[in-house]
Amino acid sequence: MVTIKNKFILLAAFFWLSGLALTGLGAYGKNHQWEATGTLLTLGISAQAIGFGFLGFAIMQAVFRKK
Repeated sequence: MVTIKNKFILLAAFFWLSGLALTGLGAYGKNHQWEATGTLLTLGISAQAIGFGFLGFAIMQAVFRKK
């Protein structure tokens, strides 16, 4: 069984996947002229950016913990 010790990796994955879902929903809504398309795309891209930020934080934490 694989265990993930760093919870920031899970947080990054959650934000990144939810950002993908929101961006995909926004792209679908753009074709169907939804009013909330801009909001969905903005939230999706922001969630992906937050996810990458958490991933970078987890990587830097792992690098600086090594001695």
